[in-house]
Amino acid sequence: MDAKALKTIFLAWCIIFFLEGCSFTTHYEQLMLLERLGDSQHEIEDYIEEQRDSFFKLRDDIKNNRLKIGIPKRKILSIYGEPIFCKDIANETDVKETCLYRHPLQYFSTDMIYLKFDKEQNLCSWEFIPAP
Repeated sequence: MDAKALKTIFLAWCIIFFLEGCSFTTHYEQLMLLERLGDSQHEIEDYIEEQRDSFFKLRDDIKNNRLKIGIPKRKILSIYGEPIFCKDIANETDVKETCLYRHPLQYFSTDMIYLKFDKEQNLCSWEFIPAP
């Protein structure tokens, strides 16, 4: 073989190794992305389970008359977690804010609990609406 043929073969091998390297890098990046996605899925599942357990605890505490009026909102949040949403109330004199708790994945066939807080952010009342 002459020098030109050897250079061509060498260049071809370099291109093949380069392309294989790129392919390996792409596959590795895709695998890492899938791994991160799997980790995120586990975090989401853990969060939903925690929210569900907190909701059931709140529901049981209300049904068993363990939720007491006057508890600060920050303590409610530490015990039962974040509500689905909170809404400021402007029309009522005793209630400044209402927060909704429900099962995190059931939208229409779940018990709903509305906790109402006064202007000092203390629990002043609640409303329990059983699932239809």
